Amino acid sequence: MSLVRENLLSRLNYTPYCGGEYCRVMPRTSFNGIQFQCSSCGWVSRFEHEFIEAYKSKQEQLRKEQEHV
Repeated sequence: MSLVRENLLSRLNYTPYCGGEYCRVMPRTSFNGIQFQCSSCGWVSRFEHEFIEAYKSKQEQLRKEQEHV
């Protein structure tokens, strides 16, 4: 598993950097509910549906764990 995927599944609110080839600023992306999207250039990630579902589930779990700290 790549470091990005590992971080997405283990760090609360983690988002990857933009992967756009021509993006000038390469900011962290935001999750639009389906994929990660760059607010600067509009690039959208292409993670498999199954991975995105695992991400959503794990982020919800991490949020619940954070609430109990």
